[in-house]
Amino acid sequence: MNAAQPARLVVALPPEEEALVALEAAFAMAERLEREIVAILLADERLMASAALPFTRIVPRTAATDFEFDVSQTRLMLRVMAERAKHRLERIAAARRVRWRIETAEGLEAGMLAESDLLAFAAASWEEPPTRRAGPVLVIRRGSGPLVLVHERTDGGLELARDLAERAGLPLVVLASDANRAAEAKAALGPAARVEVCPLADESGLSARLAALSPAIVLVEGAENGPAWRAAVRAARASFGEGAASASNAQARTASASRETP
Repeated sequence: MNAAQPARLVVALPPEEEALVALEAAFAMAERLEREIVAILLADERLMASAALPFTRIVPRTAATDFEFDVSQTRLMLRVMAERAKHRLERIAAARRVRWRIETAEGLEAGMLAESDLLAFAAASWEEPPTRRAGPVLVIRRGSGPLVLVHERTDGGLELARDLAERAGLPLVVLASDANRAAEAKAALGPAARVEVCPLADESGLSARLAALSPAIVLVEGAENGPAWRAAVRAARASFGEGAASASNAQARTASASRETP
């Protein structure tokens, strides 16, 4: 893929039912931004690593016996989830004028993305970002609140945040890492945004503020920013409620499936 391709909204999502709920919000955003949407269903790297071990087994919560689990079964599970995601996309697309397609992958490689792509995550369980791509990323939540930018860079996403908020019809809130970044945001955005200071060093405070704002979208200026990413993901998880938490816990149990001594 290269930068000559039309601008796209690339939405990466884990193989979880709750993550599929965010596709409707992603479709609405793609329509407003006039971008093609590409949904990429990503296999969980921890799950794939566990499945590759010869002694990995799964212990279902509702069964008395365990069973073997391997890479082929993991890939089958991914294909099944991809079919479900495709059917959901077809239903959503019937009411919207958006070009779309869906792919599956075991990792999000840099070569899969064009420079003009806007990368988003329907993330309820990723504690670490499944990409090393530099630059801003979006975390889509199940909510109807504002677009929130976590701002901590002088060359950050102020202009992108303003453009996205305007085109998506969302209020804009900037959580600045310090007073200097707050002043920068106020000078650049003026009355178009509400600006608050929320230090990134206080990760729990940032998570709590995001949860209180209930944003529809969180814009993180770099996925490599650990505190900002984790806070955005936790806010997304909270927006899905107990169902997402249960799915996340189930996935974690699967990834660390019981191991027997060979």
